[in-house]
Amino acid sequence: MSLRGADRNWIRLFGLALLILLLWKLDTARTLALLRHVAPVLLAAAILLNIPQIFLKALRWRELLRYHDIPYPIGSAALSYFGSIFIGLLTPGRLGEFVKAFHVSHDCNVPIGRAFSSVLVDRLFDLYALLLFGGAALLSTAHSEAGLMMLLYSAVIMILPVFMILNGRLFAGLKSIGERFGSIGRRLFAPQSWLVELRTYMLELPAGAIVLAAVLTVAAYALFFGQCYLLVLALRLKITFLQTCFAVALGSLVTLIPISISGLGTREAAMMAYLGTVGVAAESALGYSLLVFLTFYVAGGLIGALAWLIKPVSLARIREIRQAK
Repeated sequence: MSLRGADRNWIRLFGLALLILLLWKLDTARTLALLRHVAPVLLAAAILLNIPQIFLKALRWRELLRYHDIPYPIGSAALSYFGSIFIGLLTPGRLGEFVKAFHVSHDCNVPIGRAFSSVLVDRLFDLYALLLFGGAALLSTAHSEAGLMMLLYSAVIMILPVFMILNGRLFAGLKSIGERFGSIGRRLFAPQSWLVELRTYMLELPAGAIVLAAVLTVAAYALFFGQCYLLVLALRLKITFLQTCFAVALGSLVTLIPISISGLGTREAAMMAYLGTVGVAAESALGYSLLVFLTFYVAGGLIGALAWLIKPVSLARIREIRQAK
């Protein structure tokens, strides 16, 4: 392992250290008592709904591929999507995303860069959904002026990067600046780089594909937040459906910061901070966050493991693809 890779792994231990600190500071016996009395039927329903929820996302990805004349059966797309969740849980650095790229490249005989671009575009819809709910959550907890600024910042974060990639003049300016940073910049803006492939893929995407993907994203997240509310009911917490959406969106957003393993610690801290503003005790908020982890990461990962057994990929091959990108 390189020193750089070792440093990244050490950084990811920050989340675990934060989780240990939270467990030390709080009354863990109260949290465990709450989890022992969870309603099993509601918990089982939330776990089983992982299957249609991920299927909707797999369908979205398949449709994005279809609009680029890459025919991919929905069964293969679903197996690949579930398998990527399993690998993403086991490995740092979100290697799971490269599982999908490899499957499309191998099964459909398309360049790996184009396959990876489809994965990135697919994930953009998830990111924007979380940013919308996360921004709304911050707005709901802030005073009017501060909330307005937060909403403005969220809009900039959502719109500016995509606009800079799609606008030809701005992208040319970025390329000119990037190439001044030596081999890294030249590699980033090379004709077959992931960034250039992503831009090409997005420019070729018709409006109908974007609308359909957005509709499927709404459906998938309606189901996802419904699962999260089932967990609220299972723990008998006194919060609304909208408050549940806000808490989980904030918790999901912080997991994108690469300072934890599967979001452990950072997700709990973010969800506890928000739920505390709506009157949920810290121990109850911690128990809820851990139940979210169990439902979507552990149980979802086990479902993904079955998909992985059916449609596996060598981890060495995944790392090769990642390094190439």
